[in-house]
Amino acid sequence: MKNETAGKDLSEGLNHLGSERWNSLTKNDSKFESTLQVLQSSSKESVANARSFGELRTYMHVEREIQKELENIFIQLKGNGNPSLILLCGSVGDGKSHLLAYMKEHYSELMHDVIVHNDSTESYDPDKNSIDTLEKVLAPFDDGNPTDKHVVIAINLGVLHNFYSLQRKAGKFQALCDFIDQSGVFEKGQQRIKQDGPFYMLNFADSQPYVLTKEGPKSPFFLELIDKVTNTDRNNPFYRSWLEDKENGIITTAHYNYFLLQHKEVKESIVQSLIEVMIKKKVFISTRAFYNFLYEIIVPVQNSLLKDDSSIKVNDMLPNLIYGHPDRSPLLAALNEIDPLKRRLETTDQLVSQFLLKTDPLDFVVKELGEHMAIGAWKQVNSMHKKNVQIEYSQLLVRQHALVYRKNYDEVYREYVHFLFCFYHGDEDEIGRLFELIEKGVYAWKGSPKDRFIFVDSPNKTFRLAVEINLEPEVDEQVFGSSEGQDEVEQFTPSIRIGFSQKAESFLFELDYKLYALLKLISNGYRPNRQDIQDALQFSEFHDRIIKSADKKTNVLLVHRHDGTILEVKKPRFSKSKYEVGKVK
Repeated sequence: MKNETAGKDLSEGLNHLGSERWNSLTKNDSKFESTLQVLQSSSKESVANARSFGELRTYMHVEREIQKELENIFIQLKGNGNPSLILLCGSVGDGKSHLLAYMKEHYSELMHDVIVHNDSTESYDPDKNSIDTLEKVLAPFDDGNPTDKHVVIAINLGVLHNFYSLQRKAGKFQALCDFIDQSGVFEKGQQRIKQDGPFYMLNFADSQPYVLTKEGPKSPFFLELIDKVTNTDRNNPFYRSWLEDKENGIITTAHYNYFLLQHKEVKESIVQSLIEVMIKKKVFISTRAFYNFLYEIIVPVQNSLLKDDSSIKVNDMLPNLIYGHPDRSPLLAALNEIDPLKRRLETTDQLVSQFLLKTDPLDFVVKELGEHMAIGAWKQVNSMHKKNVQIEYSQLLVRQHALVYRKNYDEVYREYVHFLFCFYHGDEDEIGRLFELIEKGVYAWKGSPKDRFIFVDSPNKTFRLAVEINLEPEVDEQVFGSSEGQDEVEQFTPSIRIGFSQKAESFLFELDYKLYALLKLISNGYRPNRQDIQDALQFSEFHDRIIKSADKKTNVLLVHRHDGTILEVKKPRFSKSKYEVGKVK
């Protein structure tokens, strides 16, 4: 295989490099590392100025649905004498400036009569803040102020919200503020309109960088970004510089890591890990943050030139850079929390035991991972006992094995993403199963003395009060089934807006992964502690609202904490007595 040959060539390049030639080289001679540096967040190249677009950015461009929408708007406005305002919204680093730079470079005829403004990078006056600058740019769209050009603004949602709040308070830009209200851009997952009169709204936050499918979440976008960096094609500047370094005998640990990243199974496994932390940890991964992540898992902190394989550090290998360096960035810290080492599995223990007992560990690794994967630091594994680095190699084996043979061991996570897809797909039967779990959680949250009754107070009192509840399942009808009939769910938030109604009043809450995992524990007998209740504050408040709406006048229970005696307190229908108290058998 081509990849296997390339892996051998890296080691052979080291072995055949004369010491005199090696001594004359420095890390600065590496074209590959120099090219990789544009992936760093700190690189100027990573922030595409909306007035220029270079060759590398052209190569790195990945077409997205929002680009097609923007193109269609410009085509629609071409030759239209009525100036329009396009708000291109999103979060920091998600590609707004990059998209506008790409449009200016490749669709100049459409952008001829368009003023482009980037709220995060442009200012006409050093004494003015971003809001002051925005007011000046948008002045032609204030009521009664005409303009002769279309305007497109790349703007972060936080800045737009600040601008909107200030203008509402000042009574200015009323038509624009009304449009922002109607668009629902500040309401999570609830954007309603994208155009009204001269105003257009496009929002990167409308869609996730991954999609939901029946088989599980996928990210064609992230995979395409990785492919842009790793494609084994000389038109790829990263691959081309990697080859040039190799031909010149310039090899670092980053060259080995880049080779590992070229493999399809590794790329797909990494993307699944990224989706997992986005859902579990609510991590936002912008395009800029993603590219920086690729740099961090290819290039170790100390990426020195290698004279031979023995100088490669185990902890600098790609699997360890992904899961074992939480100090390098918030994203790597999140990935560390789903580190394969933190899963206690019998199969993993057996793998490590067999590895440590082998007289030829390298042969074992080759058979387990494949020869193309047993490169870099693995070449020195047979001396691990002598160097006392068995733990480091064992950790590398577990992490690399998980990358090559990814399996979804986390059943709770698998269930949650299944329900997430079913919710947006409108699968009533499957969501019915989810309601059963949630109802169990409602009854177990503070406890239940008998069917249809839940406690309203803490378990510390001698007598506890329980009220009767009558719940009917409810969902957010605006969202439930919004992607019915589609193979992929593209526009969604990674939570489920769900709940119950009681006495014609609806109570909904956001069911995210963390709360789902807690409800699963509760359904299996776990009793939530004070920290759980604090962490699940929204569900706790939802539970309190159910209690508040329950009928406390006609039928309540008093339960003795020590002996379990249940007293039923009723309001009699035909009696002067306010209440009747009877013992429940």
